[in-house]
Amino acid sequence: AAQRVKSTAMDSLHEADKGGPDRLLVEDAVAAQLQESDVDQRLSAQDFQDILVEVSGRVENCMSDENRTGLDEEDRAFIVRSVRRKVGRCLDGYDRANTKLRFERFDRVLCNIGGARKWASGTVQALNEEDPEDVTGRTKLPYVVKTDPYEGKPGRLVSVPIDEDTHVRAEVCFGQRAGALWFTLFCLPANPDKRARRFSVGERVVCAVEGEAGDVTVWAAGAVLAVNYGVQAEAQALVPGLAELSASVPYRIQLDTGGIVLAHRDEHWLVRDLALQPEKPRHAADGTRCLARLEKRPRDGDVWEVVDHETRQVRPCAAPEPDDDDD
Repeated sequence: AAQRVKSTAMDSLHEADKGGPDRLLVEDAVAAQLQESDVDQRLSAQDFQDILVEVSGRVENCMSDENRTGLDEEDRAFIVRSVRRKVGRCLDGYDRANTKLRFERFDRVLCNIGGARKWASGTVQALNEEDPEDVTGRTKLPYVVKTDPYEGKPGRLVSVPIDEDTHVRAEVCFGQRAGALWFTLFCLPANPDKRARRFSVGERVVCAVEGEAGDVTVWAAGAVLAVNYGVQAEAQALVPGLAELSASVPYRIQLDTGGIVLAHRDEHWLVRDLALQPEKPRHAADGTRCLARLEKRPRDGDVWEVVDHETRQVRPCAAPEPDDDDD
């Protein structure tokens, strides 16, 4: 059926403009390359025709400029390169559209903004937005992120074209992998947090770290090594001249697994009390999440409680109704 649709689209193109044998020759060459580049016939009829018209038109214009009636080797090489590239982009777009995105609206992330700074922290504002540079409206951007203010500039909207760690990643307590300090520095808030710290040296906590085995992030147990830990010397050596580098981070934490991470914000979505939050996936591969500030859970028998992971307070509450969701 797809083959018949594509053939019909090509036939209608021929009927619309009978431009002579060289035009038919060019269109047949482009159509043949389209068939070769899309052996499983995944292209939509519209994408097939768009590529056919665009590539054919460029070759025909070149032939007209050079007063040629037939294809030469350079034309044929161009057709192969151009069609393969355009088909590949279409098929990649189909695959991305059918893949579940890792992040949801209002998730905290870092996105690649390029330039000397390269990374900026922010909040996901929109999912699967139309790409304004694609006039057809078929290309989707996985995320639009509102960055936090940085270097004296207000936050701005950034389009994220690919849902991969090279372009966007979860904001966590960094330290497990190479380049960890780099990510920590670019997550530091523009205005220092002057609130009293929630944890003291030696207290047992869990912190958000990058996941393994497919999980996006996990809660990993550890102990606070230092509070308001200064990173100035290391920071200035790594990235000289940035204003944020004069600050400190709330916590330096020793993980039970042996690594050391830095918590750049004193927030419940980065650091929690181990007595209230056990080790577990924080953002699991199957989409399950453990991120909410307030958690309603059973304690003993029919007794229920609600935990505030920000204030570390626990209070009794009524059992949820059958259709209730956690806050």
